[in-house]
Amino acid sequence: MLKSTLDRIVRSHRNVTSSCSISISISSISGVPKEKVDCVVIGADVVGLAVARELALKGREVLVLDSAPTFSTSTSSRNSEVIHAGIYYPTHSLKPKFCVRGRYLLYKYCSHHNITHKQIGKLIVATGSSEIPDLHNLMHCGIQNGVDGLVMIWRVQKP
Repeated sequence: MLKSTLDRIVRSHRNVTSSCSISISISSISGVPKEKVDCVVIGADVVGLAVARELALKGREVLVLDSAPTFSTSTSSRNSEVIHAGIYYPTHSLKPKFCVRGRYLLYKYCSHHNITHKQIGKLIVATGSSEIPDLHNLMHCGIQNGVDGLVMIWRVQKP
């Protein structure tokens, strides 16, 4: 059963990109299948496949495993097309650092490769005066996290 599952995964991922070399050698030691690869990447969505590709380009033998029958069927297939700024994450954690850096790199990549994209921003609204301190806290957190372009807009202003 393991061999047929691995065969199915390998077949589905060999078609991902010609530069991604995925190979498996299976041997049997006391009846237990053993796979030999340099790296195993869990998850065949955008990040997993990007990691697997980079490893393969560096000459590693890579095996990509996923619970789905084919690649990019979970989170990546329902992408909201939002590039997160890093506003909501705790200060000094890795998430805002990765968001801020990743956002910069993604926009740079899109521009460099002529990929259509829009930087439309985000409008966070207080629906009552009791929520205004929350907006100030988000603004402070965003600034601490290195998010640029943050502006506080009041009722009389138009975005």
